[in-house]
Amino acid sequence: MKIKPFLRVSEKKLLEIIASKTFSCNKDNISRTNAYFQFFQQYPEIRWAFLAHMVSRNAGWSMCHLEGALLSRLLEPEKRRELFHAYERANWLIFQDAYPQLLLYHYSTKAGKPMFHLCK
Repeated sequence: MKIKPFLRVSEKKLLEIIASKTFSCNKDNISRTNAYFQFFQQYPEIRWAFLAHMVSRNAGWSMCHLEGALLSRLLEPEKRRELFHAYERANWLIFQDAYPQLLLYHYSTKAGKPMFHLCK
């Protein structure tokens, strides 16, 4: 995750930057998992970013297991697809909420002041 250095930008522009970065990192479970971990590496004091990484990673494993030797024999293809989409949608929604908060933390550190009033 490469986050551009903080420049003096309007709050509206900052929200656009956050929305764009969130969108680009929310393509699939791998990109979400990597985004959480890269954030944690940059800000290890935000421990829940590592927890989010682990939860996302475990969800990815569960998604993969749906096509593994055991579940592919136990569940019909349609049921496996439904479960896959349920995991995917849940993780997508969580990321849409959580990652912008992490980015606000990042930009707050760059601005030297809290920016969390932008959480809406």
